[in-house]
Amino acid sequence: MSTATVPPPTSRRRPLPPGPRGLPGIGVAPRFARDLYGYLPSLAREYGDVVHVPLPGVTMILVSHPDHVNHIMNRNMARYWKGARNAEIVNDEPLSMPVREGEDWKRVRRALNPKFNDGALSALYDVIADEIELGVERFEAHAVSGEPLDIQPELNVLVMSVLLRAMFTTRLPRADVERYVATLTDYGFAMGWRMAMHGMPGVIPRPRQRAGRAAANWFMDHLDRTIAERRAHPVASADLLSSLLDARFEDGSTLPHDEVRSELATILFAGFETTASALTWTFAQLGCSPEARAGAYAEVDALGGCRPDFEQVSALRYLRACFDEAQRLQGGPFYNRSPLEDDEIGGYLIPKDCTVVVSPYGLHRDPRFWREPERYDPGRFLHDEIDKYAFIPFNVGPRRCIGMRLAYLEAMVTLTTILQRYELRVPDGFAPEHQFHMATGIKGGVPVTVARRA
Repeated sequence: MSTATVPPPTSRRRPLPPGPRGLPGIGVAPRFARDLYGYLPSLAREYGDVVHVPLPGVTMILVSHPDHVNHIMNRNMARYWKGARNAEIVNDEPLSMPVREGEDWKRVRRALNPKFNDGALSALYDVIADEIELGVERFEAHAVSGEPLDIQPELNVLVMSVLLRAMFTTRLPRADVERYVATLTDYGFAMGWRMAMHGMPGVIPRPRQRAGRAAANWFMDHLDRTIAERRAHPVASADLLSSLLDARFEDGSTLPHDEVRSELATILFAGFETTASALTWTFAQLGCSPEARAGAYAEVDALGGCRPDFEQVSALRYLRACFDEAQRLQGGPFYNRSPLEDDEIGGYLIPKDCTVVVSPYGLHRDPRFWREPERYDPGRFLHDEIDKYAFIPFNVGPRRCIGMRLAYLEAMVTLTTILQRYELRVPDGFAPEHQFHMATGIKGGVPVTVARRA
């Protein structure tokens, strides 16, 4: 598919896309708020692949075709920016990778890309695998007692402990890891409300902002102290902090302190809940699918009970397919971009500075691009032709998440380590339901019983 930039639309005025009328002053905000996942796909089914969604204080355009995703996220990326709504994530901190723009983004991305490639991650592999094995040891108490385990918060702590260990080398006590999880969860809820209410009058209070500010103050102060300690006492380590401190731009300069802190905060904030939630969905779906579960066990059993090395983990094709298929069904409410100038998609006007949204939840379940879209079938990622613009858990195009390889590594090692040792059984009739956090979790958690494997 060509990646040539599409010229901007001519001056001839195009119409806005069709869409619902909504209520005076509030548009469709109440209906959207009641169903963050299902409402946008329902509009696409009713009005087509380009829809005007009337909301207060914003012109929102929903696009729902892989070609449109390619147009926005890849071919014309320079014409679409993350916008002020996404900048709410950083909460007045210096911009980090996800919300940098233009040449500034390219400069930092070039400097950081080598820190997240396979070579850099292979150097961290043993540290990551050690931390995961230590976290999985906590499952043994539930295997002995038979007491149910909610795997959702357990995976939050496990993934956070892995990130912190990969970031700082030093292992933190579990109480400190749990403090990080609770703090960043508070921060995430506050930023989620800021993003959702961006553009609304400032007199309307944003929920949970006090807790969010307290959370930001705590973990930013903690990062300040940690960075200062590392600068004062350098260590021979391949951890993420050293990688950021050692990153060089083309002119030989390095990231200043506040930007190192901002990038570390983003890795923690964006990395822990997204990976943990995707793993939670994977175990939930495997628990509901005997066929997929048998395939996953067969692949890990072929390792002979031994801890795989980096190359072996990278070759676990079926397990990766299980993870991808869970992410497909997990989805997310929306990604958004803002055009820097008027554009045209599907024959409709896309006004400058509007908010263009894509619903991963809807795109991942669209029967035009997925056979039996509601069915959990990892085999589709091994045998079907997948349109990469219809599967966007880490976004797509040049701005695809820089931490994607790290997330897959954590996920594959966690799945392998748990499946080698235990069988996790979900209750009869269990079916995961979507719950919005900064990443999509499962409503009520995932209660499992833990049994040792023979």
